Amino acid sequence: MMMFESTSAVGAEKAASLNEKISREKKELEKLKEEIEEKRDKSITIKKKEGSVLSQLDDMDRRLRVLQKEADLIELKAREKDTEMGDLSTSITELNGDIRDKRETISKRIRTIYQERQAGSLKILSAARDYPDFMRRLHYLKTIARKEGEMLSQFKAKQTELEGKNRELGIVKGHLIQEKEALAQKLVEIRSEKKKKDRLLTRVRNEKIFYERALAELDESSLQLQMIIKKLEEERKRQQQPSPDKFSKEKGRLTWPADGQIVSLFGRQKHPKFDTFIYKKGIEIEPSRGDEVRSIYDGTTIFANWFKGYGMVIIVDHGENYYSIYAHLAKLLVSVGDRVRKNMPIGQIGETGLSQGSNLYFEIRHQGEPLDPLVWLQKKR
Repeated sequence: MMMFESTSAVGAEKAASLNEKISREKKELEKLKEEIEEKRDKSITIKKKEGSVLSQLDDMDRRLRVLQKEADLIELKAREKDTEMGDLSTSITELNGDIRDKRETISKRIRTIYQERQAGSLKILSAARDYPDFMRRLHYLKTIARKEGEMLSQFKAKQTELEGKNRELGIVKGHLIQEKEALAQKLVEIRSEKKKKDRLLTRVRNEKIFYERALAELDESSLQLQMIIKKLEEERKRQQQPSPDKFSKEKGRLTWPADGQIVSLFGRQKHPKFDTFIYKKGIEIEPSRGDEVRSIYDGTTIFANWFKGYGMVIIVDHGENYYSIYAHLAKLLVSVGDRVRKNMPIGQIGETGLSQGSNLYFEIRHQGEPLDPLVWLQKKR
């Protein structure tokens, strides 16, 4: 019995944890849908600046994010049903064992009654020495009869409970099948949306007009990012907030934001196909293992959201007007105002925005101006 109680407690704990995750995912999904609606309302008058590559990518990324969130939610619900099925199966196994034990006890009693052919009770009563002894024996026989009646009632109740649990198990199985079918459909939608994005990115890579349009828009986004940083610096000055002076002393010793190799360098780069030059304001890192993005130094998160062209972005303020920027993320693990420490996980690498595969885009800026990250990061062996 104690084992059953502890199993139930573990099951209840798992169910509570899943319910918590489902509730959190629902809130995040609702928030994301609200953000998309708000963005849609704002863009009605400027409707995507006819042919805007980054706007199209931004819309696709947001739709993908919603679809992925919906898929995550369905998966959590399926796991909840799976746990429910496990708990029900355990209960059914234990009920079957209990019913089996009770059936054996009742069968033994029936055999005993058959062998005695009802004479047993008469023998017990006729053997009484006197009236008080007779009454005691009669009370004893009544108690036995009541216990046997209770045993039969319990047996019937357990059978009824078992039938109920089996029906419940059937219903939960049906719900689980529905959740799995819904998840499969959602994954089809995700693949379809990813194909649309891949087609657009292929055009950007292969068609010069699309490539130049995307670059011009990305430059505009970069200037907006610079303006955001400038405003934050002005706000700090107005509030006379002290700025620590440790970051500048870490030049050449900062930890890497992700493990992997550099696939795009900082500075003036020549396009291999279009024979044009561009100026890269950061570096791209192709992850060699995992998808974890880490803060390069202590600081405060001042931005954690979508940014046109950059996808999902985190900006960390390190003091002295130095900032690190992490873009094309799949997931944000910090919020605005959060204090972060060196090497602390803050996000996950993805392919949101104008990204070439699942790479991390990384910048270091001082007073809004981009710096070469390789001068600041530790030298790789």
